[in-house]
Amino acid sequence: MINQEQKRSAQEERSILDSISRFSVPDNKRALLEIAFTLGAFAFFFSLMIYSLGISYWLTLILLIPTAALLTRTFTIQHDCGHASYFSSLKVNNFTGSLLGIMTLTPYHYWRRNHRYHHTFSGNLDRRGIGDLDTYTIDEYKSLPAYRKLWYRIYRNPVFMLIVGSMVVFGIKHRLPLDNPFNSIKSWTNIMITNLGIGVVIASIVYFLGWETLLLVYLPVCVLASIIGIALFFIHHQYEDTYWALEDKWSHFDAALRGSSYFEFAKFPSWIISNINLHHIHHLNGRIPFYRLRECLEAIPGLMEVPKRTFKDIPNCFRLALWDEKRNMLVAFSAV
Repeated sequence: MINQEQKRSAQEERSILDSISRFSVPDNKRALLEIAFTLGAFAFFFSLMIYSLGISYWLTLILLIPTAALLTRTFTIQHDCGHASYFSSLKVNNFTGSLLGIMTLTPYHYWRRNHRYHHTFSGNLDRRGIGDLDTYTIDEYKSLPAYRKLWYRIYRNPVFMLIVGSMVVFGIKHRLPLDNPFNSIKSWTNIMITNLGIGVVIASIVYFLGWETLLLVYLPVCVLASIIGIALFFIHHQYEDTYWALEDKWSHFDAALRGSSYFEFAKFPSWIISNINLHHIHHLNGRIPFYRLRECLEAIPGLMEVPKRTFKDIPNCFRLALWDEKRNMLVAFSAV
């Protein structure tokens, strides 16, 4: 029997889900403005970087930061297309997402399937391994042989994860994802078309702008944008009081509200990352376009009744590596 408290809890959950569903209606005009401004600003800063090569590479490196940030923002638009939330048309979302995948080095259909799995089973200890960062429990870690413990420590090291990991994911894994759990002709066709498109972009840069532009502008922008993307994905689920549970006790609602972060940043950085810092709302309803997430947060007070994190909380996220099933919290290796 479900007691009255559980009933009220279920009713509250349904009330929140019903309340936020009204924000899952795309605004095509707003979407067009967002993508036009993002791609236009990216092209502007990318051009400035090329021009700055003839002045000072220090200036080029300064311009690298906004250019990479705008490429990361392009990825968030592709991300929304993958949730069929950016435009009202599924075909337009898929077409746009596939084109942007050439810019972001991310095969759209392959990534979309993996990411949907992440949303469906995030926080479920029995459904790890697809679309997530590997996370072991303390007992699982203790049972590993020495060489796998060493590899896991290397894998979870923030320097390795952000620099080496980002280059491996976007430079190698996305080019030939042999571990693709959702094999299909459509998926592999999209992967190969994306690779071909990236090849055309690289060849065009070399032919029209030279190797210097490729090595000193294009590649640094891609690397820094990849690092930012990996960092954002990491902090959204890796914090001490996050949520993990075995399947028989797992709740999609709790995984979204408690296991997906609410970072409160200033308006400009929030705009740059397309409000993805309001990640708990995104996991409650992935059909809400990023340009309506802030509106949704401010309209429903219950969405603010979760721990609010800021920039100062980010460093602590990167020292956590293991799930403590006894204390229901993420801990550092020092806890073992």
